[in-house]
Amino acid sequence: MCAWRTRAAGQGESRTLGEVVVTAPPAASETERQDRTAFGTVIPADDAPARVTTLGEALSEAVGVQVRRYGGLGDFSTVSLRGSSAGQVQVYLDGVPLSRAENDVVNLATLPLDAVERVEVYRGTTPLAFAQSGPGGVVNVVTRRPGTTPLTAASASYGSFDTRKVDLARSARHGAWEYLAFGHYLGSAGDFTFRDDRGTTADASDDRDVARVNNTFDLGDVTARVGWRPAGPLAATLTSSTFAESRGVPGVGNVQARRTHLDEVRQLGNLDLALAPGRLPIEASAKAYAVWDHVAFDDPEGELALGPQATRTTALAAGGQTLLRTALGAHDLPGLLLAVGHETFTTRDARREVDGPDRTRLRGTLAAENETLPLGDRVSLVPGVRWEVFRDDFPGDPSVPVPIRTGGVTHRDTVSPRLGVRAEVVRGVTLLGNVGRYARVPTLAELFGNRGVIVGNPDLRPETARNADVGVRATPPAAGPFTDAALEYAWFDQAIDDLILLVQNSQRIVRPENVTSAAVRGHEVSARMRVGRHLGVTANYTRQDTEDTGDVRPLRGKRLPGRPADEAYVRVDLDWSRTRPLPLGRAAARLWPARLSYEANVIAGNFLDRANVRRVDRRILHDVALSVDLPVSTLRLTLEGKNLGDDRTRDVLGFPLPGRSFFVTLAWNFGRRDGEGRGDARP
Repeated sequence: MCAWRTRAAGQGESRTLGEVVVTAPPAASETERQDRTAFGTVIPADDAPARVTTLGEALSEAVGVQVRRYGGLGDFSTVSLRGSSAGQVQVYLDGVPLSRAENDVVNLATLPLDAVERVEVYRGTTPLAFAQSGPGGVVNVVTRRPGTTPLTAASASYGSFDTRKVDLARSARHGAWEYLAFGHYLGSAGDFTFRDDRGTTADASDDRDVARVNNTFDLGDVTARVGWRPAGPLAATLTSSTFAESRGVPGVGNVQARRTHLDEVRQLGNLDLALAPGRLPIEASAKAYAVWDHVAFDDPEGELALGPQATRTTALAAGGQTLLRTALGAHDLPGLLLAVGHETFTTRDARREVDGPDRTRLRGTLAAENETLPLGDRVSLVPGVRWEVFRDDFPGDPSVPVPIRTGGVTHRDTVSPRLGVRAEVVRGVTLLGNVGRYARVPTLAELFGNRGVIVGNPDLRPETARNADVGVRATPPAAGPFTDAALEYAWFDQAIDDLILLVQNSQRIVRPENVTSAAVRGHEVSARMRVGRHLGVTANYTRQDTEDTGDVRPLRGKRLPGRPADEAYVRVDLDWSRTRPLPLGRAAARLWPARLSYEANVIAGNFLDRANVRRVDRRILHDVALSVDLPVSTLRLTLEGKNLGDDRTRDVLGFPLPGRSFFVTLAWNFGRRDGEGRGDARP
């Protein structure tokens, strides 16, 4: 089979997807279109408005992924892939990089899942189409697209901790034009009860149950898209995404901040052009984007900072890229990426009414690969190389004392070679393997400091990682009642050098240094299966061993924090409709179409700090959801219970997580199964 036809078939396939379901092995999915040798997962999310769920919750159910939470629903959360740090994972929104040069950690809570069609996760590999690479891998959040039929939809949710959610959507196509508008609101008091150890972890006699304070938030997101798709090979799409949030910042559990507050506004604009292969075997795409972000942080009593603070940080990023793919003969499919990006950051001290100087980063990327098909479409060899160039400029902050003031211009570049292999040994059984080198360059805060709290170090070296994985993906044929079966196994090994740590210079000053290294290796297993006409099962298991291998004696041999050694997930779906009634006699035909889902997530105990002193015990989270299509118009009612075992714990430096919670959602036209079987989802 020609590889061009393979990609076209993958791009053109359409499926009716039910609730937010993590597909175990991604069969012929978008991940294969981007990188045929990568271990990737696609998380469909087009039915998220009919539930109360977040991007962090959806990601935490995928194999090889760990999400670190700084609280409950809507609170700050980050993602780790295969034991990497959050800064080593590149997060994209429709292919636009969200990791910033000032601080490369992306808050998942600023990416509402309801406006998302799917999430693509690439573990340990950066496909050619993405301009910025990461040692951990890539998470690409893809917003909704207009469907083939007009859509007008709405949903409303309410639940525990005064949580409320509203979604509105409208999309349609008219000739060569298409449009979509999606509005999302989520808010909560966040006043869940947790166990306060009062800072004495070894003494349980003074523990008490208290309510989370100053954890109220309100956020909104508006996504608008206009597309032009004429009969010819050229297509264009203009996307706008506006996000705004206002929230309290309560801090850790035992000493809660009561007056600290944060406001954020982000505006993203993105223009995509695509040229499909025509008479010439050339596939081309171009992207231009701009991202404006403003964050206001107020800590009037110094509850979280070293003293009272009122800072206003503004970031502006703009860039573009061009991706070309072609065919040379019958056996070679080369690709080339050219990308450039520029970022500017400005910080204002609102208390003293002082503006800090601009910090800038100019980035350029040149990447190339060639997919060689020596045995037709059964074997792929994909060698590639990526060259990234950086220029950072900071004149120095005059408000910082001269002895610790840093500034100047730095230049650095990184070269990332890789090799991917794919071989279909027999029909339905494919071997995959990858080896590569990736880097994370220091952030501007690490290079030039942060108003005296962090002393800059312009001599920092990039963190580098040597990644390797090998495994198998199998899709066995149907056997009796067992259908839609798929299995994937991967072994991975990662060696990370020159890890950057903040080293204490004095009581109030830290300096980033390349002082340590780490090793991460493990196994990933994921599977899915349909049993009969009504039962679907999805499961995955991740085993990872992490070790600090650096020269810092107190840390050497310790486990990396926030990386549980074992994590397992299972989901069981029981669904029925008018055309597929349950085998319960005549009464079954009168049941309304519905799906009953049960999920269990088992997370092993892990440490919260690098010294392996603070430990969180194993936790098991049980979730149940019942979604019913009502016989009134096109309404769907969903009832959810999360963490039904009330397993309360902490994450990330002692931030408490909520216990048992319940939510109800009424959705109109969002993901309804109409009784004719159109919504028979595949897990």
